[in-house]
Amino acid sequence: MTRAISPQNVPRISIFTGRFGTGKTEVAINYALALAELNGSITLTDMDVVTPYFRTRDMTERLKPRGVEVVAPADFARDIHLPAVSARIWGTLQNEDGFTVMDVGGDSQGARAIGQFKALIEKSGYMMYLVVNPYRPFNATVELIVQTVADIEANTRLRTGALVSNPNLIADTTLYIVQAGHRLVEQAGEELGLPIAFLCVEERLLTEELERHCAQPILPLMRHFHPPWEE
Repeated sequence: MTRAISPQNVPRISIFTGRFGTGKTEVAINYALALAELNGSITLTDMDVVTPYFRTRDMTERLKPRGVEVVAPADFARDIHLPAVSARIWGTLQNEDGFTVMDVGGDSQGARAIGQFKALIEKSGYMMYLVVNPYRPFNATVELIVQTVADIEANTRLRTGALVSNPNLIADTTLYIVQAGHRLVEQAGEELGLPIAFLCVEERLLTEELERHCAQPILPLMRHFHPPWEE
């Protein structure tokens, strides 16, 4: 299997953004864990200041022993979810040693939260990935994906460098669902002139056939969040 991450293709700052329900937080966490295995330790910054569900910051204690330090808004804002940004985030971005992964909300308010760091991010070197799940309403067509890119770039004032294909229906995902959804993401990439950085696939669905026929690297996913009806 072609690795989705290697020391040669990792920018100083990796930004994962996407509409609500695309699975961007799961992708950011799995990417951060994979990067920590290669680099020893990295920082995962929770910039999703709007979404109150499936938050990176809720994984702080579980990720730390695996080499991922979570930086999030101040403790007082964790449960009331105000759009407050910790000064530690500034420090993380200014630190030129190591890698930073950022989980950024894809709606207008969430995306704007990162805009204040534009100059520092551009100076450090970054890649902004749009996580696309074609089985969610905002990503259901090529046109909607194209519009999402335009909206997020306008709000973040940063450029999207690649798409991340994450076709899934959570527990109901099958290999056929992955393959069919991925084809739509490929079409969107062609329309936008953007590469697909990698395809995300739950570990239980990985097969030699999928790996053999997928044109892009694959990032195996372990699910860290589960909706209430699966508990």
